[in-house]
Amino acid sequence: MSIFGIAKKGFGMLRKSSKVSPTIKSVKPAKNLTKRRKDQQELIKSIDYQYKKIGVTPGSGASKIKKDAAKKVSDIHDKYEARGK
Repeated sequence: MSIFGIAKKGFGMLRKSSKVSPTIKSVKPAKNLTKRRKDQQELIKSIDYQYKKIGVTPGSGASKIKKDAAKKVSDIHDKYEARGK
């Protein structure tokens, strides 16, 4: 292999970049993520407190109630953000 062949082969290696996926532009991140997270944490904390207060065991449907309530809180935030646009 000649010097030019080696140099040409090396130049091809320099042009290659790492495989990086293109940035997703179709989905915008939600706004006020810290507020959303804070509200969800307060919700979970209050549900746990009420269950502990009345003496209900944690495995008796608490996760379903938390999931449903978190969905409602998320919907409220979405509705508020949609109105702000």
